[in-house]
Amino acid sequence: MNRMIRLIPILIGITVLSAVAGRAQSPGAASKAPATVAGRVTLDGAGAPGAHVMLKPQTNDGITRTNSGVEQPPALGAATDSEGRYRITDAPPGVYRISVFAPAYAVEGESDPLTPGRTINVPEGDNVEGIDFALTRGAVITGMVTDENDRPVIAAPVNAYKLDANGDRQRPGEFNYAFVRWETDDRGAYRIFGLEAGRYLVAAGIESGGGRTSGAYRHTFHPDAVDETRAKVVDVKSGAEATNIDIKVAPSARGYVVTGRVVDAESGEPVPGATVNYNAVDQRGYSTGAVMTNALGEFRFENALPNSYRAYVININTRDGGAATYGDEIKFDVVDRDVSGLEIRTPRGATISGVIAIEGSNDPGLRAKLARASLFAQTASRTGFISVGQGGNGTISPNGTFRLSNLQPGKTRIMMMGVGAPKGFALLRVEHNGAEVKEFNVNAGDQITSARLVFAYGNGVIAGRVELKGGSLPAGWRMKVSYIREGGSLVVGPTKSVDVDGRGQFVIEGLMQGTYRLHLDVLSSSPDGEYTVKSNAAVQIVTVAGEGRHEVTLVVDLPAKEKDR
Repeated sequence: MNRMIRLIPILIGITVLSAVAGRAQSPGAASKAPATVAGRVTLDGAGAPGAHVMLKPQTNDGITRTNSGVEQPPALGAATDSEGRYRITDAPPGVYRISVFAPAYAVEGESDPLTPGRTINVPEGDNVEGIDFALTRGAVITGMVTDENDRPVIAAPVNAYKLDANGDRQRPGEFNYAFVRWETDDRGAYRIFGLEAGRYLVAAGIESGGGRTSGAYRHTFHPDAVDETRAKVVDVKSGAEATNIDIKVAPSARGYVVTGRVVDAESGEPVPGATVNYNAVDQRGYSTGAVMTNALGEFRFENALPNSYRAYVININTRDGGAATYGDEIKFDVVDRDVSGLEIRTPRGATISGVIAIEGSNDPGLRAKLARASLFAQTASRTGFISVGQGGNGTISPNGTFRLSNLQPGKTRIMMMGVGAPKGFALLRVEHNGAEVKEFNVNAGDQITSARLVFAYGNGVIAGRVELKGGSLPAGWRMKVSYIREGGSLVVGPTKSVDVDGRGQFVIEGLMQGTYRLHLDVLSSSPDGEYTVKSNAAVQIVTVAGEGRHEVTLVVDLPAKEKDR
């Protein structure tokens, strides 16, 4: 099945000056009037009929979901008419991600295809107009993928990597990264459509740390280059088609066998059922392979190409009731022969378990919502493994208990994951044997019980708007408000953020009482893939009292060099 992914998020911050006025209002009525969202979709300046516009709820962590376990309004949508106009009615008030589905076209100004479209704040009963989209005709790259005997390669993944102004391809894991992935059909043919105009490298196969693709052929660039520096650049324009971009894949190079075993660090006994992962040291973002140890704790990697590798245990099978363990990573080199005798020693993993409480409330409904939260343990050395939904690890049970296993030794803090967290909850403090603790001193094999996680719940709202003085932002720029609760004994987690929509509005929901620090940042997408960050953004303190609605205005005085862009 053909599939496409594009990633091109880039950050740029600018200096701003702010003035804030806040006032609390009483909570709104339980029944809220629906709103209307309307706009126009154009193609090369003319109305685009038949385009489908979708309105999906967005959470406070900035991620749009349709299946996150959190109650949300249903996704809404509407098709454009003969003049490209659309109108979505009966939208419940809230924060949404609005996007247009037009797979054969490129959407101007979009910078993050993982969350396509833009953020929009929809107030109760409002008529939100002017949410427009401009499409351009997508470019097409098409060709054939064959092997060294000119036979078609069926169902081969084909990647189109967009190049920046310097001719560099961005790597996975960086903000300024772009690629598109499709697959060949039964004739070995592929057709990539809906591309932005630009320069691309096209390659067949899955790129990995060892340069291997399914053992049959290697990751190969058009026309027949295993080495990326010898790849031929494909230049496409909007609405144009680059044909005969054929790829002759290189056969897989001879690999070697790597063997070893996983043993308990204390007893030296073999550890069966451990999953061992390995990948190239110079490409940590890729997984070259993973195997499970047998009854003797042995593992075996096949067809490892010459390279420097790292191997580590990522999971232990504890279905028989044994204590969870983990393993430190080891490094090894594959040169011109098989590698044997590797050993990964696994100290006994620790466990922290206990109960949860919601300060000032015994509401079973709130407990049920909190059961959707996920926990993780963070050590001084690196973040502990998060294994949500496997054996209850990292989850809160409906009966109010929790368990974190497979923990590494060291100073360890318990935190609540921000992504997917139920709205309105914050981890206030952690207690052990009746006393508050900031962190646990965890030793290998510890079984720490009687921990108590105390959560706070709030339903306060900060409703804000941004007023730009001296001009408007250039095309492609956007604004984001980051916030974090200050003071008290709240267990501080990652700073959260919300987008400012095209009308200069933002909404932060689910806030407990307290004082919050707001940062206003201005972000820019750059076609050359470059980005800079200016850290002296405006900071404003806002106090949230009760469950009221607090209105805030941020006044931004644009620097002259940005007004003139």
